[in-house]
Amino acid sequence: RRTSTRKRSSVNQDFESSADGSRKQKVGGKICSAAQCTNIAMKGGVCNRHGAKKKRCSSEGCMNTAAKGGVCRRHGAQVKLCSSTGCPNIAMRGGVCVRHGAKRKRCSRTGCSNQAQKGGVCTKHGAAVKSCSSTGCPNRVVQGGVCMRHGAKVKLCINEGCTKQAKKGGVCKRHGAELKSTADAQP
Repeated sequence: RRTSTRKRSSVNQDFESSADGSRKQKVGGKICSAAQCTNIAMKGGVCNRHGAKKKRCSSEGCMNTAAKGGVCRRHGAQVKLCSSTGCPNIAMRGGVCVRHGAKRKRCSRTGCSNQAQKGGVCTKHGAAVKSCSSTGCPNRVVQGGVCMRHGAKVKLCINEGCTKQAKKGGVCKRHGAELKSTADAQP
């Protein structure tokens, strides 16, 4: 994957309008036809946010996005696993997971070892993080431009009658979600 060091000067300079009114990026790929949207169009001339149809898993009742072979990861789409013996994690770079040596981009500030988010820096050193759209709310966006307090939907535990938030594997802590502790994270 290549990364570009080119900085965008203006939204209008990055697109060309054709005679039929559709917009194209100068580099390649069509732009979403929704007004003021600069995302790349997926299907039907619109981006995912504006209604492009995603291919769904072919397993009955599953609403996950198909990853490979028409099914999601839960229903058998093959993913590369870490090449370290006995490791069940998904391989990131070089055939290994992060725990076993896959390189992660670090913050470019001297002395900082946090993972880079946007622009080569971590959130502590200025990477832009979207804030809740409700006036005066400093919380981070979870879904749909709002935080959990202002209406972002969260997945609930799949056990009948439980109203707690699912943490891992569709269940809450009480019903068996095993969360990693800091002691387990060491290789």
